Parts: sequence; C-alpha cells; structure tokens
Amino acid sequence: MKHQRMLLNASNLHVGGGVQVATSVISELSLFADLPATLTVWASTEVDANLKSLECDLSSLPEYEVVDTYGLKAIFSPAIAKTRSFDRVFTIFGPLYSLFSKNFNIVGFAQPWIIYPNNEISKGLSFWRRITTRLKFTTQSFFFRKSDLVIVELEHVAKGLQEKGIAGTNNINIIYNCINSIYFDETKWKELPINYNENKIKLGFVGRNYKHKNTQLFPAIVSNLLEKHNIEAECYVTFNEDEWQACSDEFKKNVTNIGVLSIAQCPSFYKSMDAIIFPSLLECFSATPLEAMVMSKPLFASDRPFNHDICKDYAIYFDPLNAEDAANKIANYFLRNRDSPESIQILDEARQHALGFPNAKERAKQYLQYLIAGN
Repeated sequence: MKHQRMLLNASNLHVGGGVQVATSVISELSLFADLPATLTVWASTEVDANLKSLECDLSSLPEYEVVDTYGLKAIFSPAIAKTRSFDRVFTIFGPLYSLFSKNFNIVGFAQPWIIYPNNEISKGLSFWRRITTRLKFTTQSFFFRKSDLVIVELEHVAKGLQEKGIAGTNNINIIYNCINSIYFDETKWKELPINYNENKIKLGFVGRNYKHKNTQLFPAIVSNLLEKHNIEAECYVTFNEDEWQACSDEFKKNVTNIGVLSIAQCPSFYKSMDAIIFPSLLECFSATPLEAMVMSKPLFASDRPFNHDICKDYAIYFDPLNAEDAANKIANYFLRNRDSPESIQILDEARQHALGFPNAKERAKQYLQYLIAGN
C-alpha cells in the first residue's frame, strides 16, 4: 500500500479568527516530532506572516508552502487542481471549492449564516442583499455537503448541520476551539505603541467589523455611560483600514481603532484593557471570550446561546440590541463591584474555566489524527 499524501490547507484564510486558528495549529505541528513524511502544509500569506512573527521553525514541517486561494473564484485555480494530487485534504475552515476531487475531504465549519439563515442580521438586510447573501451561502452549503468529514467547534453547530441536512452524525466530529499557546508565554508578546487615555474606562473589542459583530452599538454605549452614569469610557477596536474608513464620524468620535493585530500583539491588547466587550449577534465559536477570561479581564457579552455555551456564568450578559442595558451592566460593575472580593474571585474562576478547554497542542494533535485516519 502506497504512502498517502496529506495536505493541511490554510490557503483560503486571510482574515479574522480563521487566521488565528490556522496559525496556532501549524505552529504547534512545527513542534511535533515524527510528522508523516508525506504531509504538506499550505499557509496563506497572512497565516505565514503570523507564523514568522512568532518565529516558528517552519523547516521542521515535511513540506511547507505559501499558497493563496480566494473564495469561489479559486474553483478553477491551479492550487485547487493541485489538491487533487493528495489522498487526504484537511481544509482548516472550508469549504474547499473543488468539483472533481476523489480524495478524502475534511473541512472545518464556522459559518453561522448557513445553519442560522433567519438570524437577526438577515432580517435587517435589503431584499436584494438577502437574495445575494442566500445565494452565497447556498453555494457554500453545496460544497460543504461534498465533504467526507466536517469538523465543528461546538455541539450547537453539529446540531445545526444535521438539521440542515449538510452532514450527518456519522461524518461530523467536534474539536473545541482553544487558547493560543502564546497567551502562556509572555516572552513572545509584542507591545502596542498606543497612548491610552487612562482617565477613561478602556473597553476592548478584538475582531473584524462584520455586520453580525454588532459593533455599531459602541457609540451609544459610550454616550449612555457618560450621560446616565457620569462614566467616561472609550471603545478600542481592531478594524482594518477599509472597515475603519467606512465607519461614521459619530462612531469614530467615540471609538479608537488600533488596527489589525498580529497574534503576538493580542495578549498585550487584552492586558491593556479594563474590560472586553463582545456584542456579537451570531457566532459558531469565537475565541475572544476565552481569551478575555484567560487574561483575567471582565467580559461583557451579548446574551445569546453561543456565548452562554462558552462562558457559562463567567460573563456579564447584556441585551445586544439595547445600548442602555449594556451601559447599565458596565456601570454597575465599575461603580460597585470592580474591586470586590467576589468580582476578583469570579475573574480567577473564569480563567480556570477557560483553561479547562483543550489546549492548542491537543487541538493540533486531533487535527493531525483526523488527517491521517479520518473517522
């Protein structure tokens, strides 16, 4: 029996949490001894930049290439054609846009719009935007259905895929998201040259400015804190330049943009904040709540099931459609509870809860096991 050629594919990941997961998995694999000689790793330019920022020894991987593919237009690209030369392909977050592959196709799934199409965001879209959005995710669903094995990060995602008929119990497996190893090695943290206003409460948000992230709530939260609680606050976000330029003047007046962070800069950002705010309306699994908890920062999170699944009782929940409710929860914490023994104990318990998730090494090991053996 010939040795099977295996591909770990992160060529399609260019922004957001996918880049972070891919960077973590590949960096952990680079530390493994006795990797299969037939393993090839493809990293996008963005993943490669983060790996090099972390000073990973990529020469330890049997074969490593920087390859970039972009969405549906990759379907006829040379890179996708090349995937057919592998026996087993694991695309860290899919879909893999390949029509004719006969290999064993494993994909990670993290697209909540597919399993929750009638979400709070879609109801506010224009008619034509709803049509184009549905078309986009219907196309993605088609390619996800072609997969031999789908990897998800939480149980509610597995349930959603089954209910939509995209995958069944026999070809879905769960690999939980986790904390990147860099959070436990302060020598690798990179500082941010930012002059914060120390007279204001610093509320941090890590993520892209997607519609479902619900960041438009920030100016109203800041205004409510000042007008109703006499608390000066400022929100700090990590948008790219295009996202920031698309924001209104009112938004920019109350929010400071740090810019896109490298993974090595994320711990320093969390450390510098007084609290983390996460108002998202739609997620499969975001690492932001876990990272906030492991950095012992108070977490104000949208009162939605995906956050409760991750945070349990260790977040302060607010109605993400009500800026006044968010401001009330933030004010109550900083005016009454911030330095109480109970609050300090909860932050410690939250950190221990986050540490209870599988670590990055265990996740990388699971990825490799599925790539080698599938189900």
